[in-house]
Amino acid sequence: MDDLLDWVDDPDAGWSVGTFGALAEFLRDPDEPAEVVHAPRRASVVTPRGGVAVALTDDVLPVAWERRAGESWSQAVALCLPLPSGGRSVITELGPDGDALRAGDRGAVLVDLGVGAPHLEACVRTSDPSLLAELRAVEGRPLAEAGHLAAALVEAGPHRVFRTGVARLEVFTPIPPPTGASPDGPHTHLLPRLLARGRTHAATDPIPAGHVPGAIIHLPHPTRAVDGQRIPTRADRHRRGQEMLARFGDPAVTATKAAADDALATSTEPPAWALRREYRAAVELALRQCEELSPDHPHVEAWRRHIPRERADGHEQPLTHDPAQS
Repeated sequence: MDDLLDWVDDPDAGWSVGTFGALAEFLRDPDEPAEVVHAPRRASVVTPRGGVAVALTDDVLPVAWERRAGESWSQAVALCLPLPSGGRSVITELGPDGDALRAGDRGAVLVDLGVGAPHLEACVRTSDPSLLAELRAVEGRPLAEAGHLAAALVEAGPHRVFRTGVARLEVFTPIPPPTGASPDGPHTHLLPRLLARGRTHAATDPIPAGHVPGAIIHLPHPTRAVDGQRIPTRADRHRRGQEMLARFGDPAVTATKAAADDALATSTEPPAWALRREYRAAVELALRQCEELSPDHPHVEAWRRHIPRERADGHEQPLTHDPAQS
């Protein structure tokens, strides 16, 4: 399992830490300066725009999946932890951030926004006296009752620090206004209407009962950049993604997908079982991957006459971002 930390080295892999409605994401450009550090069962990467640190504990349970995303598909591995109790539901000052990824940030004050998730501290970090005064004035209140704090945070643009039992993700970029777009690199989402549902993760994420996602690795896509644009096919990426699914995916789901791949490779027409509703997701994935990885495959056109492509939903979303969180 320690080889999961190797994804920290890969600039094409994305990371996210959060809960349903509050999410921090780390992405970096291939040519962006980055400091990567490995230690026993730990790894971190820091760039001028943000960073992520991961520590594999004995209770980490990796869970992998792939699913349709927009016009294509996405693949991910969640580092799951047993569901803890508690979780702050009010704004709480935590003091200086002695564990900050950069030494220069360790004197700044960390304030938990109290999103109520049992496994997550969604914090801001600042040394700005004016912003600290604003935060201290509403300490002990739920974020939803903190009045103009959201506007103050956008104006000040403090660092965001999301922490779980397995990861810390820091974002140094400014906070866009409500009408603005998230930057291409590290960024955060805070959506009160989704937080109000009290979920620890999106319903589409196959997190085992009694567990929560401590961090999610968004695996590099073999034909798409993180913004969804086409790139030359990278068969090595697809192979590595399928290896993750074989190791950490649901065995029944993995077997069904393998059967769909085999049938597509050997049958000019889809077998009767492939048309059944319960296999539709696996067959659609197999078809999409074949269309992008092997566009001249002789069987795809005939299969598509029986199985029309599903209408894209949320195709403008980057493949490292889960549309369920938007």
